[in-house]
Amino acid sequence: MLNKIPLVGWLLAIFFAFCLAVPFWLLWTVFGIGETYAYWLPDVYRHPGFFDCVAIFVVVSILKDVFVPKIVSANNSSSS
Repeated sequence: MLNKIPLVGWLLAIFFAFCLAVPFWLLWTVFGIGETYAYWLPDVYRHPGFFDCVAIFVVVSILKDVFVPKIVSANNSSSS
């Protein structure tokens, strides 16, 4: 949703993706979860760069907004 707001929303979305990428990258690469549980993947996917992880989170949030349908919608119009 933040990606739809020009400039400020884009910066906030990148900031949130950055915040999500820190623990993911640390757990996946430094603590070795990628080596342990994804040993069958090529090396480039077992040891991604930090900014590659940030880019993945940005792209996933954009694709989620585009392809996931809105399940619940509300209409607050009133007629008196």
